[in-house]
Amino acid sequence: MKQVKALQVLQASGKKVFSSADLQKILQVADANYSHVQASRLVKAGVIERVRRGWYLLASNRPSDFELANVLYGPSYVSLDSALNFYGILVQSPQEIISVTTGLARKLEAGGKTFSYVHLNQKYYSDYEKSGDFLIASPEKALIDTMFFVALGRGALSVEELNWQSVDKDKVKQMVSKITNKAFKNYFASIKF
Repeated sequence: MKQVKALQVLQASGKKVFSSADLQKILQVADANYSHVQASRLVKAGVIERVRRGWYLLASNRPSDFELANVLYGPSYVSLDSALNFYGILVQSPQEIISVTTGLARKLEAGGKTFSYVHLNQKYYSDYEKSGDFLIASPEKALIDTMFFVALGRGALSVEELNWQSVDKDKVKQMVSKITNKAFKNYFASIKF
């Protein structure tokens, strides 16, 4: 398939991030080996960019880091420090894009960035929303997710440095009432909220 035609087909798909299997299907390439050759040619031509093994993005319509985080490993939504910074609750910019997942925890390097995924029990995997092209925790849920991992000894949080203006405290209290983890309950009770 010619590069211009391939670009048109990829743009028409409405996707910005593609797995090798996506490329094979969208470009209607029957053989997986030839699909790899086709992808290499499109990378060389600057139509797509390889962000990690088996993953590509459309060079003319790059996804945001948060959208890429959702696609690279799922199910997941952006949370913790990344979401708190996005909402202006946490001023410090995190060094990596952090998401929660019901899958196994993992860390991926893609496109020169680090994407971290921390495991969260399915019963607490909630209160996220679609913002543009990505899923992200609500401000309150991002705060609770962060406190949850701090309570488990798997993170740090300086409560005094948080900008509370974007947080609905009643909503936080309502969410907290649904969490049964004793370490979290003790940690939350220790905070002057």
